[in-house]
Amino acid sequence: MIERNAQGLFDQDVSRLKYLTLLRSEHRRSGRRPDAEHVKVKSEMLQLRLMEKRRQVCLQSDVNDLDHRIAGITFTALSSMPACAPPGDLVTRRKIETCVFQVRKQLAAIAVEMADKEGEPPLSGNRADGSAASACSRVF
Repeated sequence: MIERNAQGLFDQDVSRLKYLTLLRSEHRRSGRRPDAEHVKVKSEMLQLRLMEKRRQVCLQSDVNDLDHRIAGITFTALSSMPACAPPGDLVTRRKIETCVFQVRKQLAAIAVEMADKEGEPPLSGNRADGSAASACSRVF
């Protein structure tokens, strides 16, 4: 970049201009690609935020929390049904308990079937018949 003039001295003004020209040309060559990628990422993030504000998308953790709360309410309500039997009527209470037990078993079977359909790996605990035990079936 630095060149000597005819007298053997350095022309500082010309050297500075050439150096600034070099810096600008490198900036032009390398500066555009990262800027374009940055703008693309920023626009995608903005798009996602707008979709979230419009309630078009939501976090998976929010959906999971809602599912857990709904399941908890359902199982709590099912478990409290035998207590609604008339006092001293053990036959009715046993029938309700049997019905609740069957409903919970059916729900567990449906959950295992849906997990298998989605390709979820089986749980570590195995039953005597060799099939995987679900988390729900251990509760019942």
